[in-house]
Amino acid sequence: MLLLPSIRPLSEKDIDTVFDRVGGRRAHPDADRRTLRGSDYIIGKSIIELKLLEDERFEKTEAQAKLAELFGNLKGDRPVVVIDPELLTPSQRREYDTIIRAPIKAAVRSARVQLRQTRNEIDPSLSNVLFIINNGFTTLAHDDLVEQAVGRARNDTREIDAVVIAGCYLHGDGFDAFALWPIDCITINNDRPFREFEDLKRSWNILAENHMTEFVCGDHGRFAGKEAQTDVVFNWEGRTYVKPAIPIGGTSKFFGGRRPRRNHIGFDQVKHTALTIPRLSTVEHRRVRSALQGEPLLESLETWNQHIDKAMLISKAEMPVVPVDVTRGSWEAWKRKNPGLIGLDSLRAHANSVFAARASRIIHSSIEILPSMKLPKRYILAVIELICQDESNDISHIGVFADGTEKVLLANARMGHYTTLSLAAAYALQLGLSKVF
Repeated sequence: MLLLPSIRPLSEKDIDTVFDRVGGRRAHPDADRRTLRGSDYIIGKSIIELKLLEDERFEKTEAQAKLAELFGNLKGDRPVVVIDPELLTPSQRREYDTIIRAPIKAAVRSARVQLRQTRNEIDPSLSNVLFIINNGFTTLAHDDLVEQAVGRARNDTREIDAVVIAGCYLHGDGFDAFALWPIDCITINNDRPFREFEDLKRSWNILAENHMTEFVCGDHGRFAGKEAQTDVVFNWEGRTYVKPAIPIGGTSKFFGGRRPRRNHIGFDQVKHTALTIPRLSTVEHRRVRSALQGEPLLESLETWNQHIDKAMLISKAEMPVVPVDVTRGSWEAWKRKNPGLIGLDSLRAHANSVFAARASRIIHSSIEILPSMKLPKRYILAVIELICQDESNDISHIGVFADGTEKVLLANARMGHYTTLSLAAAYALQLGLSKVF
């Protein structure tokens, strides 16, 4: 299991220290006794209204319903849908932005009223500044948050003269961990600039340094409440939707170019990928029948082959039935090492063992297909789509290529890399092939 680092979210006390350091003060020390809502701080000639984005928007049921409706029709019957705004048309993108910016819009609307109230009470010449800190909505990239917040401030109100956007974005892969602490100021009204921003920025950077020192020293605890960014995954009406985490990028000092992915299914819970049944030649049928006298299914080779044909009727795309050629000699050798089973049960278990060995060889000899590669006339192709950070959300497809024709054996299956290779090997053995790409 991949253990990700966890950092303590920012508190109101943390923010107070940022303003105290630059000579700021509470705009309304009696705020808890006031009827009218005012702003939070005053620095120099600027009023500051603070808004903390605490919640992950993609985890809200209301947003999930709208996102599922918006993205669900884009990918047909795929079991896992990636929430990727780049796939949307311009009109759909506007709808997506409307869904995502709901908490930002609410923050701007509230700040407008509070800033106006404080400016009217204290000094109409002061600059009004909305200060948004992303404390929990971390699947929204900082640049996107800036764009959304500034757009709302410009479109929804004339009361906001500048917007400051800051946040703490923690990234980690189970070994490496780092945090980004951006802070930006965008002027809305050039006549009322936020002249104290550089002071605020320096104080913010001191907070970041102190907070990260506590984090590195372990003062935040193992379960501090705010994990390194991960995909947001939710299920809606039988399908899984994934909002990818912001990529870490770069090369890991420990893992190299390929950072690890999570696997919520676990390797100990990989599904069975095939059902096996012994297949006998004319000679081997006669030899096996003599060792299992009185077994009705072995009365004749025709009877046994009818048994195989009946078994093939239950073969499914994700669980094919695979006839396995066995001999009495190999069976007898296997029985000496596995004396616990008798009769047909022993023969069936031996066939399963033979299948496992042959499938393992095919799996370990499988190679990644390359455009310049010369391919054989007949082979199995397994395609695994890696869906973000968690292997349990991957989608796989399997096809057989034979003499210039292609046949799809499995499509849009929610299946990871190793399970897909195992299933591809089962198909290869079922169809008498030896190569999986």
